[in-house]
Amino acid sequence: MKNPLVCLLCILLLLDPLFNYAQNGGIPKVADFPEAFEALPALPLTVKLKNNIRFDQEGGHLQGIQLYQENTVYLSGSSSNYSYIIIGDLKNQIVKAVDTLLLSPLRHAGGFQIYDHFLAVGIEDNQKRDLAKVQVYDLEKDKPWQMPLASLERKGAPERVTAGAVGLTAYKEKMWLLVANWDSRVLDLYSCTEKDFYLGNAPFQLQMSIDLSRQDRNSWINPDWLSYQNLNLFTDKKEQMYVTGTALNPDGKQVADLFRLIPDKEKPVLVKIASKIFSTSKKVNFKAAAGLQVNQEGRLQLTGAPYQIEDETYIDLFSN
Repeated sequence: MKNPLVCLLCILLLLDPLFNYAQNGGIPKVADFPEAFEALPALPLTVKLKNNIRFDQEGGHLQGIQLYQENTVYLSGSSSNYSYIIIGDLKNQIVKAVDTLLLSPLRHAGGFQIYDHFLAVGIEDNQKRDLAKVQVYDLEKDKPWQMPLASLERKGAPERVTAGAVGLTAYKEKMWLLVANWDSRVLDLYSCTEKDFYLGNAPFQLQMSIDLSRQDRNSWINPDWLSYQNLNLFTDKKEQMYVTGTALNPDGKQVADLFRLIPDKEKPVLVKIASKIFSTSKKVNFKAAAGLQVNQEGRLQLTGAPYQIEDETYIDLFSN
């Protein structure tokens, strides 16, 4: 007679392929994140996107950018009446689609991150600043924007509960969401199990908050914490967690900063360990849309965009 326990384990493995794929290292990671960050070139490769789609950008601008797979670029944006996502084809150098996310007052889609085939973005009321939703979308769905995998409502004191920059990564069998409020003054870290997430159930719970006004910066390479438009979250092959932030520094230069993060619930640790200046092409601005990601080959890359999509828009790619 066959062992019933062995049979049960075989059935569970067959029913849980997505979780095993993630658990077994199917998602590319860089070997050493600080090393890959330092190796990023200061000068970009620039790609032009042509746009024939007319839509209302009045009252807002581009907020975030991420590459997906080999030739697709996603950009988030805000306007007076709605938040939106732009999808571009880098190979054919054309904007393929502009899709609405949410309507006013949730008109402001901020900096975001793509991990695997999931896109996590914060969408906020940037006028009253007392309401936001963090949405996680599955890009493999036919109509991902209509039914998010997860939706976290943040409601409360003005500016404390906004969600202008969001990061997403897996770390120690959990999925982690980083959510920054107005001017990235406070970072909130949410998590759920990686298994639940890949099974389509993402019960994210708040685990800890980091108030940057109270952060000890004695061990930082410099004391600057900027108003980051984009904050991205990563884990490398050494199982270390990192945060990257892009912004304009006090000297008006385009900067990406790197932080080591230890998400200890009792005493989280955030240490600034590197900072790099980048030379962008005309109109590309890290105060608008910029972001880092790991490509399918396991290489780190930084992408930047201007404030607006025009008939011809230049995208900067910094890759090692």
